[in-house]
Amino acid sequence: MSEFRDMKTLGRLLVLVPLLFLAACETINAKRDSDRNAKFGEYKTYAWAPEPNTQSFVTPAVADSIHASVDKGLAARGYTKVEGKAPDFYVVYHVTSVQKTDVRHYTDWGVGTAYRSGYGFYSGWPGNPATYAVLDQDKLGALVLDFVEVRREQLVWRGVASSVITEKPAENAARADEAVRLLLSKFPPPVAPPAG
Repeated sequence: MSEFRDMKTLGRLLVLVPLLFLAACETINAKRDSDRNAKFGEYKTYAWAPEPNTQSFVTPAVADSIHASVDKGLAARGYTKVEGKAPDFYVVYHVTSVQKTDVRHYTDWGVGTAYRSGYGFYSGWPGNPATYAVLDQDKLGALVLDFVEVRREQLVWRGVASSVITEKPAENAARADEAVRLLLSKFPPPVAPPAG
């Protein structure tokens, strides 16, 4: 009898442990888009756009991480940060807050619970299914990084990294740094050859 209970517990652990591991390792996905008419080769300077006075989901540590990562990434690509004069492009970022709800149903085909009959207690037959649900709620914030050409006042490049801000504040600054590095890994975009 105890063998069945041990197997039942082991079976549940074998199902739940990998799921917990996967939930803890939320992967950051990066996507980018750019204006085909932008002359990225002519851009030399950038500045941070003034931040709007709105409520943010970003902690100071995450904001500092985003700023430092962008500054480091753009400097490594030859761009100079300027203050007090008009740059070639402004850098703007936004962080979204998205509630993610995941409901999973599991069926355990082990031994059922004990039942009372006229003949005493007995256990359900092996293979008697017990179904239960696991509800997981998580907030996953996406980082949106925009570059706006100052001369044309036009958005010329956007990068979006998903699953950056999670419910684990201690990890968010490092995740923000990783997201910026992923986004800037393909900046500037390749120049398309002229048509014709």
